[in-house]
Amino acid sequence: MDHKLVLIYILFLRLEYIYCANITQVETLYDNLFQKYNRKLFPLINHNDTVNVSFTVGIVSINNFDELSGEIELTMLFYMRWVDERLTWTPSDFDGKSTLLVPPEDVWCPQLYLLQSFDRIQDISNVSIMVRLSSSGLVIWNSGSVLKVVCSVDVTYFPFDTQTCEITVSGWAYTADEVMYYTTSSTVFQDYLSSNSQWMLESATVINYTDIRRTFPPSINIALNLKRRSDFFVVYIIFPMVFLGSINNLVFVMPASSGERTSVAITTFLSFIVFMQMINDTVPESSDPMAYIYYYILFLLVYSSAILFLCIVSLRIHDKEDPVPSVVIKLVFLLRFLCFKRKRKSSVMPERKFSNVSIQAEVKNNNFNENMENYKEDDSPTVTWKIVGKTFDKYCFTALFIAFLVMTTQTFTKLYTNQGF
Repeated sequence: MDHKLVLIYILFLRLEYIYCANITQVETLYDNLFQKYNRKLFPLINHNDTVNVSFTVGIVSINNFDELSGEIELTMLFYMRWVDERLTWTPSDFDGKSTLLVPPEDVWCPQLYLLQSFDRIQDISNVSIMVRLSSSGLVIWNSGSVLKVVCSVDVTYFPFDTQTCEITVSGWAYTADEVMYYTTSSTVFQDYLSSNSQWMLESATVINYTDIRRTFPPSINIALNLKRRSDFFVVYIIFPMVFLGSINNLVFVMPASSGERTSVAITTFLSFIVFMQMINDTVPESSDPMAYIYYYILFLLVYSSAILFLCIVSLRIHDKEDPVPSVVIKLVFLLRFLCFKRKRKSSVMPERKFSNVSIQAEVKNNNFNENMENYKEDDSPTVTWKIVGKTFDKYCFTALFIAFLVMTTQTFTKLYTNQGF
């Protein structure tokens, strides 16, 4: 029993000794590895082989997105793995030291260039982050960088638009036979992603671009789908525009004698100009594609101009003192009778049921003739220009409000669902 305890104690000391490498052993290991190492050459014994570099891409934050210039600034992470056949050792020869941290300038590292860089071809390799070597030759380099990328902005459905930004990381100097980049995951790592107040990352995918085009240098392509957070624009721009458009039509309800119709119409027209300028400060100036919300503002301007024009016509009608022409009287009779007929129909309660069809038709004809006689007796002798103006106001209000309601509903339904007009 004592002999077994002694053996266990010796094994325990031996294991403890193995994993206690001192500074001398680490220095010896470093000297042995890099004494004849040339970082300018590929990490291969046989240079006819291909260096396989695996990538896992992560995103930390969306720092800034300037839609006017098309520049987006992102903080990205790149987890890279490859095997350097020249950097291997036996851990037991160095007191169990199985990994080693070295500066990236001491070993061969893949070149990473950003093709969609905003101002220049950007080298995204961060040389300040150490490289971890494993005794098996595995090299682990977790690099990161702040990327300034050109992103083509499509504001067709502003402010409910979705933007797709593509990032291509390439080893431009290599061929696909020398170095191959491949991805370990088809999605971007988002565990460290911080929220952005203006944009929300809907999805992010990664593909090996060389699989699509074999003649292209080793590259990976990252596609980021960003959706705009539209709450601010809905509250700040859309709701006020819709409310102004709805009350703009109320000028036909105002008394003609107040003298405020045209001033209200002009003020509302100028308000739409202000909203157009507010949108213009946010949306890029582009004709292809053009934001559909500009067409809606153009409709509001035409709509407000039509209201102003019809208000002037209405005021002219109300102020007339000449006799009303017979044609106008007939037209007023027709319009007011249609309205009168609808009111009469809505006021009749269908409580009594007739079994005989002829009796029911006769009752309807009698009611119709009675209504016409009452209408002519009450209204035909009193057709004045004020009555003409009130009739004109009523039908202008109805027609314009229907046009505004249809256009507003259709526009924002299409914008919200991102469907073409």
